[in-house]
This record gives sequence, C-alpha cells and structure tokens, in this order.
Amino acid sequence: MKPRVCLVFPHLLLGGGETALMAVAEALREDIVLQACAFESPEDRVSGILRRELEERLGGVTLIRHRWELRPCFRSADVVLWYGVVPAVADVLASLAVQGRRPGSVRVVHTSREEDGPAFHRRWRQVIDRTVCVHPGGARRIPGAVFVPNTCSPDRLQGHRLEPSSNLPTLGFLGRLVPQKNVAWLVENLEALGASLLLQVFDTPFQTAADLAGLAERCGVAGRVCFLPPGREVGTLLRSVDALVIASQHEGFPMVAVEAGLLGTPVISTRVGALPELFSEEMLFVDSREGFPDLASMQNALAKLRAVPGPVWGRRLQERVATLCARERVVASYRDVLRSVCERQTSGTAISASGPR
Repeated sequence: MKPRVCLVFPHLLLGGGETALMAVAEALREDIVLQACAFESPEDRVSGILRRELEERLGGVTLIRHRWELRPCFRSADVVLWYGVVPAVADVLASLAVQGRRPGSVRVVHTSREEDGPAFHRRWRQVIDRTVCVHPGGARRIPGAVFVPNTCSPDRLQGHRLEPSSNLPTLGFLGRLVPQKNVAWLVENLEALGASLLLQVFDTPFQTAADLAGLAERCGVAGRVCFLPPGREVGTLLRSVDALVIASQHEGFPMVAVEAGLLGTPVISTRVGALPELFSEEMLFVDSREGFPDLASMQNALAKLRAVPGPVWGRRLQERVATLCARERVVASYRDVLRSVCERQTSGTAISASGPR
C-alpha cells in the first residue's frame, strides 16, 4: 500500500518554502496518497493564491482554522510532512502520542535562524522523527538532520524575454514583500547603482507594490522601476534581467536562486543562508552593514558582472544548480526520508534524536 502523507502548510501565503514543497509533493504523488492542509487566517482569505495553486497542482487542500481540525487529518496519515515554526502541529502530534496514535513526523527547516531550527527542534524533538534542512549548516546543528536542497517544477520557468527599456543594467527581484528582503533599499539606491529594477512581487501586510511605486516616485527613479504581475511563472522576469538580486538580511536556501540557476541568470546576493557555502564561486556576493547591503560592495559586484560577460556567470551557476538541485535527486531524498519513517512506524520503533544523518 502507498503511504498516506499529510502535508501541512503554515499559511496560505505563496513564498519560496511553499513553492519548494509543492514541487516535491507534486513529483511524489505517484508514490504516496497525499492530503494537503493549510492554516488559514483572515489575511490569507484576501489573496488565496496558494490555495488555487494547491487545488490545481495537488488536487485540493483542507483549510485549517483551529488546531483541533488537524486531528482527523493526522489520524488518517502514516506520516505528517510539515515545515515552519508551527507549535500547533507539534502540539497535536504530542497529544496523539499520549494516546498511542501519533503518525510519523518529518519536519522541513527552510531558514538558517536558531529559533526556527535547532531551538524549535530541542523543544519538540519527541514528536519529530526526521528533520530535513535546506541549509547544510542547519543540518549540522540538529542531531539526525539531513541536508536536502530545494528544487523547482519546470512549469515555474515558463515565460519570454522582455526587451530592455534603457541601456542601463536591469536587476531583478522576485518574492514576497517583507522588510527583511530589503527591496526598499534597492529602490532607494537605484540611482547610485546606475541600474533599473524589474520586480515580480507578492503584497503582504508589511509592504505592497504600491508602497514601492510610491517610494520610487519620491526617489526620482519611477521610470527605472517596472512591475510584472504576481503569478506562478517566473521565467519572464529571469530571462529579462542582467542579474537577480537577493538583498536579504537572512535566508535558508532561497528558491529564487534555484530558479535563476536553472535558467542561467546570474545572481548577486548578500551572504545569507546556504548560498555562500554552496555557491562560493558561482554567485557574486556583497557584504552587509547593519542589516542592509553595503552600497560600495553592491557597486563592486555590478562592476564584476559588467567586466565578465553575464552568460559566463550564468553558465557557472546553471551547471552547479543542475547537479545540486536536480528535481529527481531532491525528490529521491524526500522519498527515502519518508520511507524510513514509515518503516520505523510499522516496526513500532521511533527514530532517536541522535539517529543517522
């Protein structure tokens, strides 16, 4: 019989973590019986982008508004696959363990922060059988964890190249608008960088595309900032820029780095998450100062990009990503983790906190 897997999303906001797990789950559907669940908040109901994605790609989603609604989903599952800092999931697993009815549990850690990874694991390790980390450094800090990089569904990369509107280099940003991504910094420093900016963003309660458009107007660079509509396909943006920029304060393994790499788009990034360790020679890295990219370092990265033709940097990254993040390889790793938990559940033994890496 196929194992029954309950995949839990902590919210209905579409970001890198959601995109990565959907790619894995979609590829695993031939091997498992999948039920997708997602916590819904009042803010999530306004957008519903992830809900539509889940319905189209995974065959539907069970919306969770109260933690007790997880119980029937977990009781009918062999393994719960979940991610994020979601005490509600851990709490329900713990309550089912008391009853002797807990399913297997695989948690995915998508950031490099202590509170999201090691600290959360220490608190809830009794209900976590295996941990998957997209950051190799995170895997080293959690006993028994395994490093598995992110991957991407091919349909994400559809799109066509847009012709540039000026002779300036075009930088690109793709993702949710949260302050730690430092998108406002890019707009504020666009004049000093001598570049234009192409954005494909998802509004959040913290920041919106309209906010950025207003900021660009006040900074006198409105003519250099263009927006693409938010959507599943990111190929148009990645084919239309000279480099993708990751200006974040912290990350785990940004999905946009995988997507850019698969298309051979150069990446300029702050030294965040797994990127410096995994792509030390394939990306252009910039220093940070007080949580923001250092302007001189960013200018230097742009100068390096101009000095060596863009396709060279793009090809380097493409070759590395094609090997490290191949979908078949990543999905096989998840399949092995899920199989190991199912086998332990069947034999009645639990995976210890100091189990195999």
